[in-house]
This record gives sequence, structure tokens and C-alpha cells, in this order.
Amino acid sequence: MAKTVVVIGAGVAGIQVAQQLTDLGITVHLIESKPIVGGLSTYLGRVFPTDDCALCLDACTEIFDGHHRRCQYRSLLTEKKDLHLYTQSEITSISEEGGLFAVSFFIHPRYVLLDRCVVCLECIKVCEVEVQDEYGIRNGKRKAIYRPIPQGVPLAPVVDIENCTKCGKCIEVCGVNAIDLEQKSKSKTIKADAIVLATGVDERNPSDLPGYVYSSSEDVMTQRELARLIDPTGTTSGKIVTATGKEAKHVTMIMCAGSRDLNAMEYCSQACCTYSLKHAILLRQKGIEVTACFMDLRVPHSSRQYLHRAQEMGVKFVRGKPDRIRIQNDHPVVVVEDTQSQSLIEIESDIVALASALESLGPQNDALKRYYGQNGFSNQTSERGKIYACGTATGPMDIPTSIAEANSIALQVYTDLEGGN
Repeated sequence: MAKTVVVIGAGVAGIQVAQQLTDLGITVHLIESKPIVGGLSTYLGRVFPTDDCALCLDACTEIFDGHHRRCQYRSLLTEKKDLHLYTQSEITSISEEGGLFAVSFFIHPRYVLLDRCVVCLECIKVCEVEVQDEYGIRNGKRKAIYRPIPQGVPLAPVVDIENCTKCGKCIEVCGVNAIDLEQKSKSKTIKADAIVLATGVDERNPSDLPGYVYSSSEDVMTQRELARLIDPTGTTSGKIVTATGKEAKHVTMIMCAGSRDLNAMEYCSQACCTYSLKHAILLRQKGIEVTACFMDLRVPHSSRQYLHRAQEMGVKFVRGKPDRIRIQNDHPVVVVEDTQSQSLIEIESDIVALASALESLGPQNDALKRYYGQNGFSNQTSERGKIYACGTATGPMDIPTSIAEANSIALQVYTDLEGGN
């Protein structure tokens, strides 16, 4: 009888391990809490090492030399017979009995029926309710019925029922009767032979970091927010503008903003240096001056070209962790001691980007807390067996490493379940 595996989290690692297991003949149930798959990568435009769309990375050795691509959004994720995707789903309990796991979860309503919607988007056009866009920046707005990003999977819109007025206009224009504003949540329990945790990470909110005025200045942002500003599909169509709408001429980056900090996150978030350099290069291509303040640069060998390109393109590097940011004449001014020149300098910028720490999402779910340990991350395999973890559920890492680890775990799960046959 075919084995069954539940994969929790549909970021790039969860997608990859699910696809690999399905290809190996295992039935997979992929459970995601968001309306679309992709996790943190959905906020990104271009990613290293290939400078492709954030979900256009396949898991193979060629990923490190950029010779192979496969868009995760074109991978027939929703078409595979033995891969069952559940979005907007919340794990409520996990129990074990008779050698099997019982994974229970709530499936929250999308209010758009996936088996009927033809993605014409007429419903979005007639909606008159506008709210703040979670993916937007610089006051980006979305409708109460919306698609988080254009290429999101599932492609169908989702209804923000809290802001929906139920005026019925979206229902009137839907020619296939795909909208049901009275749809209810439902519960489901799956019996599984194994569980893979791929719950991912998110940027730590830097509001509590002393001296960085993140909460009081819209021109102090995180690298994820800077990525949305750079993305040509974002609110500003790729224009780097300040909160007042002026084109930015100078951006200062602060590395380790909350990482390697005894008062915040003690660990190194590993990917921050590389994606900061990637953004610095993209900004320089637009003619914007960039200064990077750092304690030390931790760039893996496979990504050293980003450091070399940034240096060649004129990115200025200041060795020193900034003490504070102050606002002067509506501009953020970074105060930092340059440890090489042993002088205190002030850098006036249009925008300051914080490389905020990456923190685990897994422990935020009460039903999953027991599977996570130090710093909120999980081991690749549990002592009890049949519970595995991959990608950033095991610790901060970049996308190529997450995908490679997902491949490794998929093979281990298959080998363990099939007894090495």
C-alpha cells in the first residue's frame, strides 16, 4: 500500500520535498497557512544565485552555476495526482497511534471556489473596497477580493472577509458562480506515515531595536520591504522612492540588524549578507549610491561574485555597526563608528535598509511547538523517527541550500518508509 506523508509549509523547501516524494510514488498532503504557496520568497523579485524570479529555482547541482531553471509556479503543483495542496489551513493537533500520525487541521474558507474559478479577475475590477496591501509598500492598496501576487498559486483570487462589505458586486459579475461569501471553515484529519516540517522563516520585526527608528520613519525599512520597492511588479513599479515620493539617490544598508545580538537574536541569519549585496547591485544598476555598514561579511563561496560585483560597481563599505539613526531634515542619518579609520561618521541617506534577523515560524503554532528547540528551529530528524524537517525550519539559510536540503530529506523519508528497497 502506498505510503502517505504530510508536509507542513509550502515555501520553496516544502514545495520541493512534496514534489520529490510524489515523484517517488508517495502520496503527499501539503499544508500551507497562507492563501498562496511560496512563503517568504513571494515577497522577493530576483534572487541569487541566478537572478531569476524568486520561485524559478530547481533543486539540482546545476543551481549553483545557473545552468538550469524551473519555475515552481509552472511545476504543475496543483495538477499532480498524488499531491494534495491545502492553503489557508491551520494545524490544530498531531497525535500518534498504531505507528501512524493523525494530523488534524482547519481549512479556512477562500470564498472563491477553486474548481470553478477561471481567473478572469472581473470580481477584482468591480470591488470598491480598498485596504492596505500586505505585499505593498509606499501605501500600496489592494481590493477586498484580491490576488496576493500575480503569479500566486492557487491563481484564483481570495476574499478578505473582514473587510468585505458583502455588497454582492463580485457575485454578480462572476459568470461561473465561483464566489460563495457564506463558505464555512471545515476540519480535516489525515493519517500519515511520516511528517515533514517545512514551516520556514520570516523577517523579525525590528521595531524594538534601540536607536533604529524603524517604527517612526517610513524611510527606514527592512530588506524584504526594499525588495518590494525594487520589484517591477510592486506598488512603485520598481521605482526607488522615499515616503514623500521623491526618487532616492542614496541608500544605506545596515547588516546584522538584530542578528548576532545578545539582546535580540544570537545567531547569524546566514543569507542576509548575500541578499543585501544582491539588492545593492540592483540599486547601483539604477544609478543609486549605496553604502553598506557591516561587522564582517559572511558570504558563502558560491555567492562571492555578488561581493566582487558590488565592489566593482562602487558600493561603499563601512566596517562598523551603526549606533543609531536620527532624522535630520526629513532624511535618516546613520551614525556609525568606522572601525578601520577609527572615526565616528554620519551618513545622510534617502532610505536606510535593515538586514533584519530571520526567525522561525514553526513555534508560532501551538500544535507544533514541541518539535522545535534552540532558537525556535528543528532538527532534520527527530529522535522518535518519522518526523523530519528541512529548509529554514532547521535554521536560516538561502534558497539554494533550502532546496538542496529538501531533496536530501525527501530521499531519506522515502528510504525510511520503504525500508531501503
